[in-house]
Amino acid sequence: MRDLNSLENISLLPELALCKLDSWDLISVKGEDRIKFLQGQLTCDLNSLTPGQQTMAAQCDAQGKTISVFRLIVLEDRILLTQPKSVTPIQLPALKKFAVFSNVEIEIETEYQMLGLIGSKSAHYISQHLDAAATHDKSRLLPNGALIKQPYPSLRYLVILKNEIAAQALAELSEQAELFTDGIWNALNIASGVGFIEDKTSGEYIPQALNLDELEGISFSKGCYIGQETIARAKYRGANKRAMFILTGRAEEKPNVGDTIELKLGDNWKRVGQVISGCQYGDQHIELLAVLPKDSDPNNSQFRIKEQAESTLYIAPLPYASLSN
Repeated sequence: MRDLNSLENISLLPELALCKLDSWDLISVKGEDRIKFLQGQLTCDLNSLTPGQQTMAAQCDAQGKTISVFRLIVLEDRILLTQPKSVTPIQLPALKKFAVFSNVEIEIETEYQMLGLIGSKSAHYISQHLDAAATHDKSRLLPNGALIKQPYPSLRYLVILKNEIAAQALAELSEQAELFTDGIWNALNIASGVGFIEDKTSGEYIPQALNLDELEGISFSKGCYIGQETIARAKYRGANKRAMFILTGRAEEKPNVGDTIELKLGDNWKRVGQVISGCQYGDQHIELLAVLPKDSDPNNSQFRIKEQAESTLYIAPLPYASLSN
């Protein structure tokens, strides 16, 4: 099994790569009240989604701080949330405590599992073995799961399949695809500007500071949910002064979640932000997502990781619309 550090550049991906997403959890919410219940808990508008559709979303505390960010997928009989394993011991109890008076079952999913498919031949495999038309859609309900096309920068798919079907797919792919750890999946999330919360950063930021508004993960018209007042005030009163940026550069070691980002000011360094997610390639090139002041200058700013004083970082363009709110 290959790791990310075997690549010198993100563009050197094989034509077909399989990622077993071992550091990710799939959370299941079932029961007849699942839509109504989650509508009052999450930042997205579930009433606008039908089976097979997906969206980015966040779960927040009463102060509007983000407990977890996830990709939400609607199946016929359940809602699935994908998130890093490290945050589940925080997120799951926080969600369950509000479910006492609702007909819902919330647990780590056991009937389905996730696979990541990457590369120029991933669409061909999906059309041949899963659904001939699925690759034309942003998301699609499959007979035994769902398929979600992931954002820039590389052709890749999140495949959710029932266990027995996933086992068949794994057996087929083991002969056709190169097997990678999910470090490559994390790197592609970083390159696409999509940040997922780990345990070390849970409860630190409002969702706009993680660009959830840019990623269409917040509804400002659906009504009340936990943390909604703070999130709405940040939008309509301009209270949010932070945003998530891609930083790229070089360092001896992989950046760690929670590391401190410093900005060079003359001969001195000032703490300005925190690492949300980081990766490193084989040539010591690093990329990371960090929450920084929203007005950080991408043209004339040099950053470093405080814990790696010799590191050098610069802001790279986000692949989606420029921050403007």
